[in-house]
Amino acid sequence: MTATIKRRWRGPIIIVMGLVLVLMVLPLLLLIPLGGLWLWQQGWLLLWFLGTAVLTGGGYLLVHLLQRRLIGSIETPAETTAPVSPPEPDWSAQDLAAWTEVQQLARDTDKIILGSQTLLMERARLVIEHVARHYYPDHKDPVWNFTLPEALLLSERVSLRLRLVLGEHVPGSSHFQVGQVMRLWHLGSSSQPYYKGAKTLFRLVRAVNPMSAVLAEVRERLLNVAFDRTSDYLQQKGARIWVEEVGRAAIDLYSGRLQADAGQMAKLAEHEQATRPPPGPVQVLVAGQLKVGKSSLVNALLNDTQSAVDVLPMTARAERYQLSDEAGEPLAVLIDTPGVSHELSTEEWGAQLESVDCILWVVSAHRADRALDRKALDAIRAWFRDNPTRRQPPILGVVSHIDRLSPAREWSPPYDLSNPASPKAVAISESLQHIAADLALPEADLVPVRLDQGADGYNIDLLWSAVYERLEQAKHGRAQRLNRLGRKRDWKSVMRQARGAGRLIRQGLKR
Repeated sequence: MTATIKRRWRGPIIIVMGLVLVLMVLPLLLLIPLGGLWLWQQGWLLLWFLGTAVLTGGGYLLVHLLQRRLIGSIETPAETTAPVSPPEPDWSAQDLAAWTEVQQLARDTDKIILGSQTLLMERARLVIEHVARHYYPDHKDPVWNFTLPEALLLSERVSLRLRLVLGEHVPGSSHFQVGQVMRLWHLGSSSQPYYKGAKTLFRLVRAVNPMSAVLAEVRERLLNVAFDRTSDYLQQKGARIWVEEVGRAAIDLYSGRLQADAGQMAKLAEHEQATRPPPGPVQVLVAGQLKVGKSSLVNALLNDTQSAVDVLPMTARAERYQLSDEAGEPLAVLIDTPGVSHELSTEEWGAQLESVDCILWVVSAHRADRALDRKALDAIRAWFRDNPTRRQPPILGVVSHIDRLSPAREWSPPYDLSNPASPKAVAISESLQHIAADLALPEADLVPVRLDQGADGYNIDLLWSAVYERLEQAKHGRAQRLNRLGRKRDWKSVMRQARGAGRLIRQGLKR
């Protein structure tokens, strides 16, 4: 019944639409020849043609000149040469090196790939091959170095990220169905020839008024130039986003961080005295030579006397203390180590650094024997260079005993170290410069303190501020370190999976 009604009304609808179109075009069809006849009768037709030719030629010349100037004045925004998105904060040196390769591929990518699914897939394959080869340079076929659970987890992460991007940056994405979008796309593609024909006819009719036509052409050309440049920029940026997102997913896949089991990471964090979900409080190594004030530093941060202080070193082995904020929430675990009395190898330091996320290196301001400190810090840096899968923890230098600098009897804080005026301030400032050079640490990473007064000591507030900043930096490294520990092969999990498979088989046989 509905189909019959539609067929019955199709003819009248077409006739009405045709009449409307004729009524719209009829005035132009009548006025153009009548106007030309009137110009001929008045003897002005030739002048009209000459005026039209001059105005049209001058207009197009003006359009050409303005177009060239506009193209030269529109510069490609700087964002097309800068990274579209930053790297992840918990990436290791090896991951950052892979990201550098991905960015180079993104810069070399042409915007033309957005118009072809084949080119998009080909570029994605190239990015994945580069990232896989970065992590497995000696492997014959590195692309397949991942497990099925890793691939499924990666798919889940990418889908979640894409859903968030659509929800935040694509208007109406949650209101339009895919079928509706596809129908609009096909309608636009099929109607494009009709649109071009109608536009050409409109431009011919518009030429009846030469001045208006020239101004309209100028406006359209200039807008087209600006739009084309903007469109090129957006397309180039879109191509870079595609490459960088594929590269980001590939880094997550081949770096092995998707291997970690969430439950296993929680157990690791709990084993390290964490009271929060992972990553939990960071592990802070307090190190330095003998009798430089490590235990006093721990006391000042804890605001009690849990760590005994005496003329003899009381820390015969590493002691751990829970550092909490004013609300009692755990901030970090302080690992008070024995004083460094002899040179340790890179491997020996590496064994201590396996469970460390931040380092507080204590050095005495009035002692010049810093060669052992420098060798220890160089060994630490060398170990992290040799292990690029680990992120080097932030190192904060705590300069103790500044009250013992010359003149020893002068002590009237606070001291302005940026513009030192008194002899004591000059001595502290010069000491910091020497220590920074001796330990190869930036002077901004050194905090001068007096620790024999506990939590009320000089610059303890500044020390807390610096510690808070390093703890925030260390959280990313701790998450990455637990992730690496969670990737270790656990045969217990294999047995657990085997038991689960057995239960599944038994349930299937019972049915």
